[in-house]
Amino acid sequence: MWTLLVLLGIYAGTSALGTSIRLGWVSTRGWRWVHHALFALIWLALGGAAAWGFVFGAPWRWWLFIVAPFLMLLPRFRPGSSAHCWMATGGLAALAGLVVWAAVT
Repeated sequence: MWTLLVLLGIYAGTSALGTSIRLGWVSTRGWRWVHHALFALIWLALGGAAAWGFVFGAPWRWWLFIVAPFLMLLPRFRPGSSAHCWMATGGLAALAGLVVWAAVT
């Protein structure tokens, strides 16, 4: 379960940064690479959570892959566009739902 929480924290933090950029609260002109590095970190955390889930037979292990299509499609949309934001939000909602489900089972 802790791997899901780490993944959720990284994903939520990256989404918060992206939302802040879109709303103009934060400017990443000089360090735009940070948001991209966090996106790569989401993939690493997703892989780590999946590996941990399969090694230890977690009941949520297969459901974790529902987040992957959102992440795969995210770069297809222009950063800052509504579609980009909705795709990121969809992945975050799916992951949050999985964390809640894993916590109550």
